[in-house]
Amino acid sequence: MKTIHYSLTLLLFVLVSTASFAQINYGFRNGVAATTFALKGNLPDNNNVTFSYTAGAFLDLPVCKSLFIQPEINYVRKGRSTETSELNTTIETDYTIHYLQVPVLLQYRDNEMQDKRGYIFYVNAGPYTAFALDDQTKPTLASLPNENKKTDWGATIGIGLQTPIIGKDIRFDLRYDMGLSKIASQPDDYRTKALSLTVGISL
Repeated sequence: MKTIHYSLTLLLFVLVSTASFAQINYGFRNGVAATTFALKGNLPDNNNVTFSYTAGAFLDLPVCKSLFIQPEINYVRKGRSTETSELNTTIETDYTIHYLQVPVLLQYRDNEMQDKRGYIFYVNAGPYTAFALDDQTKPTLASLPNENKKTDWGATIGIGLQTPIIGKDIRFDLRYDMGLSKIASQPDDYRTKALSLTVGISL
């Protein structure tokens, strides 16, 4: 977890320095994510979900009035909850991997809505790369094999709403992440999946 804190602290410093110099917006986000592992190409499989805290920081880089590039760095824990039966006893085991995830999103904003009502509706999509920091199983707390500590990559799509609250621009984001790389040391050809809901502040 120290690696997570050091990485986020360093990135936040870079974000604030860059935003101050270039007069672009930056911000922070916190929320929850529902995650699982699913077979490659099996989009309807959203079973065996685990829940995670997620947090991160972002930059808004304007391309034009309605189009922005939004690089981010986020922490999220992704995993799958598996039930097995032994001697008429059901055992539930959570397999989770801690990621430092770096998406680069293309964001389209409805600026006409902002002009009329004061808030912005937006959609975003783009690729991400996620670096595995740690992994674990519960309730045994035994680490998964080291080969699990690898890079994941995939795609993110989402919608959001930004509205002024007490003089600050507050963002509500709903996103879906779909991993495209195989998860090592799993019994099947699994990919990561995550649905997250976050609240952020744009500065």
